[in-house]
Amino acid sequence: MLRVFNPATGAVVKEITEDTAESVADKYQRARAAQRDWSAVPLKKRIDCVQRFRALIADRLEQLAQTLTAEVGKPIKQSRNELNGLFARIDFFCENAERATRAEAITTTGATHEWISHQPLGVIANVSAWNYPYYVGGNVILPALLTGNCVLYKPSEFATLTGMAIGAMLHLAGVPKEAFQVVCGLVGAEVVKQPIDGLFFTAV
Repeated sequence: MLRVFNPATGAVVKEITEDTAESVADKYQRARAAQRDWSAVPLKKRIDCVQRFRALIADRLEQLAQTLTAEVGKPIKQSRNELNGLFARIDFFCENAERATRAEAITTTGATHEWISHQPLGVIANVSAWNYPYYVGGNVILPALLTGNCVLYKPSEFATLTGMAIGAMLHLAGVPKEAFQVVCGLVGAEVVKQPIDGLFFTAV
């Protein structure tokens, strides 16, 4: 079991079942199997999912801020600021997703037409940071989902409840559970062992 501690008081906030090497591999396989279907969802519908995720954060902001402060230890004002600051990032990603994925014409000479086509990588892993889980995680997982990738997301063990909340809200917003898999515990090494197509992590 993974114990989530409040760093300000030392009290146990919650106990969570940790992932294992086997469950990480299973979550990866489910993400891999879901990727083709998720990438086939029209971009507009993927944007709608992320916008619903934004609305859920706005509706639950105080609760989410309290959770973030309880497990990370930052002052509640900073937790609220982090969440409020995420909205502009979400808006940016949603507004620019179509432009970023649009095919680019390179040359047209007679009957010859050359294009650059942008395709999803596949399964993206994010071993995220403890201190700004919404900022740092959002910079990876939201563009990945918008562009048709599936995500294996391992929040820091010091921000596990926040990571689980992110996953729950994305699923409620319409992202399939198989397309966004949350991995909990000290299993970052197991995540990077999977045959993923992209890895984003925060070094210390």
